[in-house]
Amino acid sequence: MTFYRTKVRPHSARLWGALLAGLVPIVLGIPITSWQMATELKQDTEERLHHARRMFDRTLDHAEEAANAVNGSEGKPCLEVVQKLRDQVAAVPDVRSMSLANGEDIYCTSLYGPIKSYTELDAYVDGRLDLMKGNPVTPDRPLIVYRKFSGTYSVMVGIDGYYILNTLDMLSRSTALGLVIGHEMLLPDGRITEQLYSPEAEGYKGLKSTKYPYSVVTLLPTEVIGVNLWNYSKISFFIYPLLGLLFAIGVFRLMGRTTSPLQDMRRALAQQEFIPYIQPVVASDVAGTLYWSGCEVLMRWQHPVQGLIPPDRFIPLAEDSGLIKPMTELMMAQVRDHFAPFADRLPKDFHFGFNISACHCKDLSLVEDCRKFIDAFRDNPIKLVLELTERELLVANEVTDRLFSELHALGASIAIDDFGTGHSSLTYLQKFKVDLLKIDKSFVGMIGSDALSSHIVENVIDLATRLGLQLVAEGVETEVQSDYLRERKVFFLQGYFYGRPMPMPEFTRQMNL
Repeated sequence: MTFYRTKVRPHSARLWGALLAGLVPIVLGIPITSWQMATELKQDTEERLHHARRMFDRTLDHAEEAANAVNGSEGKPCLEVVQKLRDQVAAVPDVRSMSLANGEDIYCTSLYGPIKSYTELDAYVDGRLDLMKGNPVTPDRPLIVYRKFSGTYSVMVGIDGYYILNTLDMLSRSTALGLVIGHEMLLPDGRITEQLYSPEAEGYKGLKSTKYPYSVVTLLPTEVIGVNLWNYSKISFFIYPLLGLLFAIGVFRLMGRTTSPLQDMRRALAQQEFIPYIQPVVASDVAGTLYWSGCEVLMRWQHPVQGLIPPDRFIPLAEDSGLIKPMTELMMAQVRDHFAPFADRLPKDFHFGFNISACHCKDLSLVEDCRKFIDAFRDNPIKLVLELTERELLVANEVTDRLFSELHALGASIAIDDFGTGHSSLTYLQKFKVDLLKIDKSFVGMIGSDALSSHIVENVIDLATRLGLQLVAEGVETEVQSDYLRERKVFFLQGYFYGRPMPMPEFTRQMNL
């Protein structure tokens, strides 16, 4: 009996130890997990508010830039200055329209020229900003009007709600953001409401601009934290009792389950979860028949949990962190390895387009990636097009000059992507040797329904013609848009009307390679 009891005691102690270890995660794990989720959501909310303020400030900076550029036009005859207004609308990113007013009387606009119209100066917050539900051209689309005044005269710059709503929608992940101007708030779904979030409301968070009279707000109530906690951490509640003697290791792993977006992106890069999707670019032969003359390589994230993630949800963070460089290198390697065996069956001068940003231009590593890509198609040389995005400002210096020079020496072409919507489209044309312009889909999409967008498209076409640059029109979705662009000699066309982005095997199958 003594021997039996000495064997039982250690076994019983191990059972009690396992039971106590299992209780520790239950007692501590749930509160810690809840606190962690709440902290990360609050941090993410703060980051989203700051990001939104930076983007809105930048958009309003563009409006102020346009207003400053027409300084001295106030009081002059409209016909004398209207072209200057239209030049700013065409050249400055985010600017939709410009008007001149004397007091509350609008006497000149970029769209109509001389006009007699009226504006309520009392509606402008701090005399500078007005949030409107629409205007005669786009009555159902909200817009913001920036006003710069001198005496009784003022310059009014219209910013299309399209840009503002895109920002709100992109950053409204766990909670919806609202843009507050005066006593009105613009929501991501396009509604303008006077029912503002109360600063006393549970989970209220707001951030004021230090430059302009607006603020960005959101609500992060307890139920939102609870829903996120259940959606992303419910498995933890079932495995806590099973941790037992593995308490230390288990807690360590559980507390590491929720990773930051940047950590998740680094993991995805190591696992090669970023994959290329290919969208065809068409051109017409001498007989006017359209054919696939090239393609743009678009990045997608094949997330093991969330599925296929579109680029607008991870590219900005990739550019801010510098991860976009190895991600682009991965895209080039995947496309090269897939298409090189079909090189002799590709159409002559078939081109591949890859997006690059200012981050790629800080050193010369891109040159070697491009050389490897081009060398893989020696049997039937292709054209490599590097599409420079404008999400970040590219500074001209010795490194960028040498980079572009070596890329051109390789035979690569440089294009400005989304021309007219970013930082400094015209500055890039002056400082860098550019070969192509890509007309942004926001302008193409309004062809046939919006006179101002048609004017912008025609001005871009005229500018490219004068500079001897090739043009690619993005976002072509209708036959009307296609006919309009082909009549105006836009040679390369891209959009859902010709083909959606697709995996590489599907692309090669449709090309009969």
